[in-house]
Amino acid sequence: MGKIIKIVKVIAVLIVFSFSFYYFKEAKDLFSLSDIVSPYFSLGFLIISALLLGMVANELGLPSLTGYLVAGMVFGPQVFNFISNNDIKTLELINSIALSFIAISAGGELKIESLKKNFRPIAYITFSQSIFIFLGMALIFYPLVKSGLIVKGLSLSSMIFFSLFLGVFGVAKSPASMIAIINEYKAKGTFTDIALGITMIKDVIVLLMFSVIFAFAKNSLTGVELSAGFFLSIFSHILISGIAGVVFGFLMIVFFKYVAKEIGIFVVLASFLSYKFASIAGLENMFMCMVAGFVVQNFSKQGSVLIDAIEGSHLPVYVIFFSIAGAGLNFSSLKSYWIAVLLFVVLKLVLVYGSTYLGAAISKTVDSVRKYAWTAFITNAGLTLSMVILIEQEFKGLGSILKEIVISIIAVNLIIGPILFKIGLQKSGEATKLNQ
Repeated sequence: MGKIIKIVKVIAVLIVFSFSFYYFKEAKDLFSLSDIVSPYFSLGFLIISALLLGMVANELGLPSLTGYLVAGMVFGPQVFNFISNNDIKTLELINSIALSFIAISAGGELKIESLKKNFRPIAYITFSQSIFIFLGMALIFYPLVKSGLIVKGLSLSSMIFFSLFLGVFGVAKSPASMIAIINEYKAKGTFTDIALGITMIKDVIVLLMFSVIFAFAKNSLTGVELSAGFFLSIFSHILISGIAGVVFGFLMIVFFKYVAKEIGIFVVLASFLSYKFASIAGLENMFMCMVAGFVVQNFSKQGSVLIDAIEGSHLPVYVIFFSIAGAGLNFSSLKSYWIAVLLFVVLKLVLVYGSTYLGAAISKTVDSVRKYAWTAFITNAGLTLSMVILIEQEFKGLGSILKEIVISIIAVNLIIGPILFKIGLQKSGEATKLNQ
């Protein structure tokens, strides 16, 4: 009987979805919309579509996030082109605000008590992943690149840095998808706390790793001289982003305590202000927002207020962010570089599993972490994309090839990662809300 009800629900939602698609398409064709109005008209349809497909995904036992991504992919430039590449560019500001909101949420979920309690597994797993995934990716990809199996026409130096950059991308993780799944399934427990702690620390490690390799690549490929001042600027950039996050967090505390009434609206406004400030100052916005959320949670009595506000308004934010992210996914380079993409995805699964299990075993943490924690670290997204765009801007030949490969990798991992993490949370018993 339960299965029949599920099927009826799915069919009903799909019927509503079909009518929505038909009438929105008719309206868009009927009215000559300006370039200013068109992106937001398309976004309105995308939000409705994402919500409906999120419901379908949920009924099928998948995360709602998967439905949001599929909606974006289906109605994005790659299939129906209901929302075009120009629309996606216009909506970048909204997407960036949503990402800032999610980053504040990620920091706000992390408590000092859990970091102290789980210090050993967080430290060992972070170290194990950072070393073994980076070296494993680089050492396996280099001979394959050199043989010409994956790419051709690169110089020896470009081949080396191509492999090293892929190693860094292997270590990188998407906090956005993690926090979305944690919130959807109301996950609580040791596994969840450890995964959040590792993700936050690894963001700093990945930024440092990338910055150092990027500096050596500039020296080797473009002849830019390296200096102590150059490396000092790398570390100070991350440090200043962290300090800005602390200041921003305390400003949020003051506002929560003395001013705010509509907290949910304020968090969205704070997300916008943090994005604009980080853009102007050239800081790492996501890291800054995570630190700000962490400060509010751990250095004030307003932490629960922040989390309640986020939980009350996170649904539209996730729908917007992941549907636009889905629309921006591009699988076109899979034809040319499918071997590299497949190898990366499989290697990451193996290396993440092995390094996570090793770190968990050495730290003697609970069985659920040893068995399932690896599922939390599969997706790549915003940070990886930002890094590969920098590479493309600096190193034309190497960067353009790497960008095509990495965009396809992000697309594949963004589909499989949330599903695996959902399974891991449920197997560990920490997902308190299950698909009905």
